Amino acid sequence: MRKWIMFFTAIVFIVGCTSQNKEKTFVTTVEYVVDGDTVKIKKDGEIVTVRLLNIDTPETYREKQAYGEEAKQFAKDVLLHKKVTVELSAKEQPYDRYGRLLAYIWLEDGTLYQEKIVQEGFARVAYVFEPDTKYAKKLYKAQEKAKKAKKRIWSVDGYVTEEGFNMSVWLNKAS
Repeated sequence: MRKWIMFFTAIVFIVGCTSQNKEKTFVTTVEYVVDGDTVKIKKDGEIVTVRLLNIDTPETYREKQAYGEEAKQFAKDVLLHKKVTVELSAKEQPYDRYGRLLAYIWLEDGTLYQEKIVQEGFARVAYVFEPDTKYAKKLYKAQEKAKKAKKRIWSVDGYVTEEGFNMSVWLNKAS
C-alpha cells in the first residue's frame, strides 16, 4: 500500500511540474522587432512586448549607438515572422518595471537567440540576476569568443562597458 501512495505522489508531482513548465514556455511567432533585445509577440491573442533576458544591444532610438541598427537588422533576419519558443523568466511575475514580458527565445533549430546575437558581436551579456541565470555560462562563453575575435561591438576597445555602450570612445576612434 505504501508503494502505491509513493507512486501516486510521484505522478502528481511530475504532472504538477509539467503543467508549471507549460505555463513558462509556449510557441508563438515574432510579430515585430523593436531592436536587438526587444520584440513583440502574440500571446493569448494580444501583441505583447518581450524584453530578452541577459543581453543588451546598442540603442536605435533616443541615442543612436554604433551597431544598434545592425543588431536590429540581425534580430529581424533571425526572428521576424518566425516560429519561436518563448521561455519566460523564472520570476513569479515575469515582467520588468516597464511592463515588458521577460523571456528567453529559442529558435526552431534549438538555438538560444540570446547566445546567437552575443556570439555575432551585436550584444553584450548584461542584467544577469537571480533567478534568471541558468544560461549565463553559455552566454558568457559566447561573449568571450566574440571579444577575442573583436567582432562588431568588441572592435573598438572601451566601447562596451559595464553600464552599456560608450559612444564617446566610438566617436574618438572615427576622428
